[in-house]
Amino acid sequence: MYTNAHTHLELSALAELCPTGQEFGAWLQTMLARRMQLDNATLERGIHSAIEQLHHNQTTTVGDISATRLSIEPLLNSGLAGVVYLEVLGFDPDVASQRFSAAQREIDTLRQRETAMKIGLSIHAPYSCAPSLFEAAARWCQDEALPLAIHIAESPAEVAFLQQGIGALRELNRRITPHIEWQAPQCSPIAYLEQLGVLEAQPVLVHAVQVDADDLALIAKYDCAVVHCPRSNHNLLCGRMPLEQMLAHGIRVGLGTDSLTSAQSLDMRDEISFAQQLHAYKVEPVQIEQLAMQAAILN
Repeated sequence: MYTNAHTHLELSALAELCPTGQEFGAWLQTMLARRMQLDNATLERGIHSAIEQLHHNQTTTVGDISATRLSIEPLLNSGLAGVVYLEVLGFDPDVASQRFSAAQREIDTLRQRETAMKIGLSIHAPYSCAPSLFEAAARWCQDEALPLAIHIAESPAEVAFLQQGIGALRELNRRITPHIEWQAPQCSPIAYLEQLGVLEAQPVLVHAVQVDADDLALIAKYDCAVVHCPRSNHNLLCGRMPLEQMLAHGIRVGLGTDSLTSAQSLDMRDEISFAQQLHAYKVEPVQIEQLAMQAAILN
């Protein structure tokens, strides 16, 4: 019945980290450090429990991001439909290239086993990925007709990183890749993807909170779908997506919970209820309910 268009099932074992008002950059560093402390068996138990919750909550279709690759097999065997996106990141171009090549080999093999659950690629976000990785991935996904998903325009910290090269995400990169000198493109996250030719691949744009009129026009021009995660955005102080403007532009929008580290449940009914309150008097409640049934946006 419901489509949960954005999840990170592999983070389900970290549900205790779900904030009730924490800045995105601080939460990200806490979450990454905690995930490194957990073994695969713990992560796998969380994934299986999350899949049970999805079935119980009448979710039939899911768009999941797999960084560890641990959610792939459970999802292929789950009876759920949708896409599991293999995530690649790397701010160092050489490292990113190696990881992308490895992901291409994985995806080529896994696509032979697709059922109702398809295989896709996720290039994580501008603050974690080299420009060359975005460019290569977009070309390949176009050539292979492969679903592509990107976290984009999620937080004010991401905007500061791209427009000015400053902030918490820049500091995080300085610690991880101190040898990379970042030159901010001085544009919005959506405009950055267009500059790199990524929007031509029509990726699913996850979050898209920090957008203006020019960004909305670009999303509509390239007919990219967007996934709205209102509780996660609220909990991480990311702001309110201008959903009414998205819909006025004819942009295809779906609804997702994000992970249990940033949303209180995987139940789409909870997400619908929160979104209806968040966008009250701007978007009709029935329109928001319909967003949770948009399986087609998982290209």
